[in-house]
Amino acid sequence: MKVIEKPWQYGSFLAYEDVEPELANIKFGDRVLPAPFFYEKKLFFWLIKRYEPGEKATFPNGGYEVRDEAMAIRSFDLDQVILHPHVIKHQKTLDKMARRAEKEARKRERKRDKVYKAVTKGGRRGRPAIDPALKAARAALKVEAGERSGGKRGRPKSTEPKTVSTPKTSGGRRGRPSLTPEALAKRVADKAAMQKRSGGKRGRPKRA
Repeated sequence: MKVIEKPWQYGSFLAYEDVEPELANIKFGDRVLPAPFFYEKKLFFWLIKRYEPGEKATFPNGGYEVRDEAMAIRSFDLDQVILHPHVIKHQKTLDKMARRAEKEARKRERKRDKVYKAVTKGGRRGRPAIDPALKAARAALKVEAGERSGGKRGRPKSTEPKTVSTPKTSGGRRGRPSLTPEALAKRVADKAAMQKRSGGKRGRPKRA
């Protein structure tokens, strides 16, 4: 069996030639392999219907209707569909598919390397060189800054006198200051008046 390219009014299409009898024996529901997807490993197609020449108006030369994974129906000519080799473990065809897949992988790798070499042409890596005019302007600014600072780096020292703040002291005591005798006497008087009103009882009084 061979995958060939056949001419068409809009270009060309892939089809099969010299198909083995065991790969041409397809029944409804079988997994099939259309020629345009011969080298696609991860796609699945199932046979719906086979039409002989003249059996259906839309298939004057005969053909197949298959369903893909998205449940969409696709149409192919009679020489474009075979039984998928995995169904009957057709090793000859499986080996051919594997070799073509490896060939396509190497082809993609060579193409990727070619693009990479084109991008990295010149052998230089990293940031591009600075424009000479910009480099000269930066050097002039650096010299000018060095002259202003006298060759010293960092912020210059302040010439203004420092203001020393006097820390607040609490006499070595921490927490709330003690009450004055007047405030303490007032608090005791208020407490005595409250006890007198409540009769020495605490809480809300009961209703009569």
